[in-house]
Amino acid sequence: MKRRIGLILAGGALLCAATGCFSERTFEADLSRIVHVNSPKDVRTVREWAVAAERELRPLLPAHHKPPLTTNELTAADQKPIDVYRHFSTDPNALASVFRNFYGMMHTAQCSHTTVPSHDPPPWPGFEDVWIPVADGVRVFGRLGFARENGRPALADCIVVLPGLLGDLSVERTRTIANALVKSGLHVLAIELRGYGRTDAEQPNVYYNFGVLETGDLLAIAQWLQAKPEVRRTGLIGFCWGANHALLAAWDDGRADEHVSVSPHLAPFLRRAKGTRCYEAGVIAFSPVLVFEEIVERSKTPTSAWVDPVLNTLQDGTRDRKLAKGHTPADGNLRTLIDAEFACSPVNYPGAVEDGLDYLRFMPFRGRTGGDKLESARVPVLIVHASTDPLASAQAVADLMATTKNPNVAAIVLEGGGHVGFAAYAKDWFYSLILGFFDQQNGAGSRGRLRDVRVSHAERQRLPARRADRQCRLSGGRRRD
Repeated sequence: MKRRIGLILAGGALLCAATGCFSERTFEADLSRIVHVNSPKDVRTVREWAVAAERELRPLLPAHHKPPLTTNELTAADQKPIDVYRHFSTDPNALASVFRNFYGMMHTAQCSHTTVPSHDPPPWPGFEDVWIPVADGVRVFGRLGFARENGRPALADCIVVLPGLLGDLSVERTRTIANALVKSGLHVLAIELRGYGRTDAEQPNVYYNFGVLETGDLLAIAQWLQAKPEVRRTGLIGFCWGANHALLAAWDDGRADEHVSVSPHLAPFLRRAKGTRCYEAGVIAFSPVLVFEEIVERSKTPTSAWVDPVLNTLQDGTRDRKLAKGHTPADGNLRTLIDAEFACSPVNYPGAVEDGLDYLRFMPFRGRTGGDKLESARVPVLIVHASTDPLASAQAVADLMATTKNPNVAAIVLEGGGHVGFAAYAKDWFYSLILGFFDQQNGAGSRGRLRDVRVSHAERQRLPARRADRQCRLSGGRRRD
């Protein structure tokens, strides 16, 4: 009997694969179905805005699923994080299985780009190709689209859209979001960072630092946009590792010059955005990899598409990158890729990788602090995650929110959506949330909802170690994925 059930499931999986259930799809926004978030005037913080938005948009989610959890609901009365998986009746040990996490895997695949990276993405009607200088001798490629009024670019916010790890502008998700934002009256810049797509093709000797140098690039991009007369403010959207880029930009924009996560050796390599507040329209991080070092460790062990399809895809992408750049060994080990990229970059001094990991880390790992980075965010930040994510831990969102008190930082955790698969899970909810968040009159960054979270240098230096110790106690020193 068990064998028969197994054969039926295997046959069903093969049928779905053959009919495109696990292939990238296009999810264009239908603006006539957008629900506009009209949060009450007494909503005073980004966290309160997220609660109001979740309530208004809840009817757009599958009716049989539990409602999403918002920031305060991720923490129990004793200020400890709740068990996200228990709340949603999700088995964390089944997330990597196509059979036991079928819809999470399907939503992930339908919103992911798994083909070989392209150095020549097809053109986008209505968008112009641009090259943006971000450092001496370094520029990044992007596509810029303007919302128009009476045939000319309107005065509007400009939203920067990032792909995931080593992604490019061939990702269908990026194009559809850009189109929706422009049609709703916002400008859009979709970019390829160092080591990505056409940026990599033009500058093959400019290597990728996984966010260490690229965070400064994002701040430079914001300043480049904000110098344009058509641009009011800038915003930022990231997916997967691009979501980590977005969170790092929100932190670096508001942090003090000295921070526990920035070593004195690394600091001279970092570009800071002095004076100007970057991404004031807000930052949305979809499916950030908050415990990325655990994934780095998992990537050291080869796996197959049958055992862990998402990790296997990541390992394939890592191998392709090594082959393209001549790194050895050409395997799926993400840590050796990080080592090789750093060795070819300006940040190549002894100990640079460990300093870089400190800069990139959001959660404590093996006794090293996450640095309480989001306490420094002075722009609206929203993390969106799913309990069915087969790659990035949803529990980590609750763990992080339990120790993040900044009212500018909010989170929403849904029952479904897989890894970055929210358009496949609930397309109208997905686009309504994005357009509501960046609404120039009623969004998370409007009506004075931001709080000045700057504290004294002395207090900032005391906070990270204290909260990191508490985070380690809350998780019992154990992995929670």
